[in-house]
Amino acid sequence: MDQALTTEYGVVPQRLLPRNTNTEIVYDVIIVGSGFGGGVLASQLADNGAKVLVLEAGSYLFPTHVGNLPRQLPIGQFDKNTWHIYQDFGVINYQNVDGSNFQGAQAFNLGGRSIFWGALTPRQAQWQLQSWPQTIADYLLTGGGYEAAEKRINITAPPASAFQTQSTSFLDATISGFVAADAPMAIEYVAPAHWMVPTGLFSTADLLLEDYLRIAAPTPDRQLTINLNTAVWTVTTNAGKATGVHCFDLLDQVQRTYTGNVVVLSAGTIESAKIALQSGLNDPTNLIGRGITDHMIRYRHFTVPPGTQDSTTTDSAKVVLQHPTATLDTHAFDIIVELGTELNQGRYVDPNDLAADENIRNGWMICEIVFQYYADLVEGNFVQLSGDDPADPMSINMQPATPSDALLAEADQIAQDIFAAYKAEPVLGEGGWPALQVANLGNVAHEVGTLRMTDGENGVVDTNLKFLAYDNLYACDNSVFPTSPAANPSLTLAALATRLAGQLG
Repeated sequence: MDQALTTEYGVVPQRLLPRNTNTEIVYDVIIVGSGFGGGVLASQLADNGAKVLVLEAGSYLFPTHVGNLPRQLPIGQFDKNTWHIYQDFGVINYQNVDGSNFQGAQAFNLGGRSIFWGALTPRQAQWQLQSWPQTIADYLLTGGGYEAAEKRINITAPPASAFQTQSTSFLDATISGFVAADAPMAIEYVAPAHWMVPTGLFSTADLLLEDYLRIAAPTPDRQLTINLNTAVWTVTTNAGKATGVHCFDLLDQVQRTYTGNVVVLSAGTIESAKIALQSGLNDPTNLIGRGITDHMIRYRHFTVPPGTQDSTTTDSAKVVLQHPTATLDTHAFDIIVELGTELNQGRYVDPNDLAADENIRNGWMICEIVFQYYADLVEGNFVQLSGDDPADPMSINMQPATPSDALLAEADQIAQDIFAAYKAEPVLGEGGWPALQVANLGNVAHEVGTLRMTDGENGVVDTNLKFLAYDNLYACDNSVFPTSPAANPSLTLAALATRLAGQLG
């Protein structure tokens, strides 16, 4: 991973995303960060007519999700190719304290981590929301929250195919008690409207650029302004209200203060907490930066021999399994099975590479099984400032959230049942077969909890994502999650951003 932000401002962002550094403008809403929370929120607010300023510390790296770019197929190898390029652009703006082993990275760029994510978007089930405020659980499950978010980020099932249908049915029958379903993903397999190209993985870079490009000509009073390469240092406040943000322009190398009627921190679980701490915000519960948690993820790559299922070497399927009677103590995990890891290898792959891959595999299919566990926040975990310089990395204490022995054993047995059903073999060169491997903390950017939500007093923000001590300061990213769900967090965050947009706009 890279250790520093990429700071550049080429001709493309200059023309497509012209900055406005006029500090005399008073914005309706200032949003810090352009990722899943900030990007969805900014787009919806601009659609609603609000005058919005988005401040993004990073540059314009890609105009879209990297999976929408031509990609090289790793011939005959297991590789999560939609994420692979992130190794060149992730930023490590933190340091572990003794005994901590967080190994995540941050995405400072237009679109944030949304241009590098895996596009899997399962809903949280009722049991995962037991510790969430009831207002939010009701909104998500019965109030249309998930439906609105799924529409906003183009959720669909994998393409209808005999192999997808067969795989879902096979897994449903193989794992007793769990219900298998086509994996919901933010991919436009079918065009959502006339005159639209039916393909592509969702990112907020796409969303924000679409908002920008439909405006005929940039004007000083445009509804949406995006200033790249602008690192926010602090929220400015007065008498219990946020007045704006103080930041550093990485291009002009000057400090500026922008003014807004509402400020929203959407810089991610680590950076939003950092800004809050650097701002010296009133923290009546002393919980800012406390409880950062990443749920345990266990996985195993495997291969399926020829003839095990009615498939070809170019078939792919992705299935999610959840238990309908799961509780916090039983079946408390989601299972993701990907058969044929070429599913999201990019919009264009050289046919010669496909032929070479098919030839070298000789009928064998490369697959993956993943167990994602629910976790309460680990109260002893924290992020804290490491120095007085706003550019200093954060210090992190991240201890793992460990499921019970019974949950670990249950997942072990399910994995072995699936391996047996598929006559699975290990991937060449990978040791430890057939035991499940534990993913490094932070590897897939699911950390949550540093600005946790509450419907009482034991939190940092309320059910409207507003800081308890301020009238007009909000957070909208994974930091507000009061638990670490088994489900990937992106869909839930998109739903929270859509709800907040309706309240603010």
